[in-house]
Amino acid sequence: VYHAVHMIFNGDFTEPWEEDEPRESKLVFIGKNLDAAELKARFEACLATPANLEKKLQALRFQVGDRVMCHLAGDPDADANGYVKGTITQLMWRSEDMDPGMVAPYQITMDSGDIISAPADSDDLVKRAPEEGDAAAKRQRQQPA
Repeated sequence: VYHAVHMIFNGDFTEPWEEDEPRESKLVFIGKNLDAAELKARFEACLATPANLEKKLQALRFQVGDRVMCHLAGDPDADANGYVKGTITQLMWRSEDMDPGMVAPYQITMDSGDIISAPADSDDLVKRAPEEGDAAAKRQRQQPA
């Protein structure tokens, strides 16, 4: 049973299913001016169907093998802005120590060998790493002729 009112919620398993009992769940919304079609569409978009997974994969900015920079302020390898280089090693990654339902868009192997996950696909957390030589090319363009 899961119960929520505004931002206050709690839930727990109540009792095991009976052998002949239909395994179904119901979600009841009580409120005014609720858009039933919109609620249904939003919940259906959360279902772990092959089509929804494919949509989520297509929406990601990076692919396995892409070089990225992860915001790890305080890391000894971080640049002046707090970013550390790494490589995307897995998409839509989940480990057993994550909260139920949590899926990280990226698993990243840092150049140090550490393996981390990005909790969201955001430039504040993960951005494309400049290609090697980009800094040198930029400095060369900025020098007066």
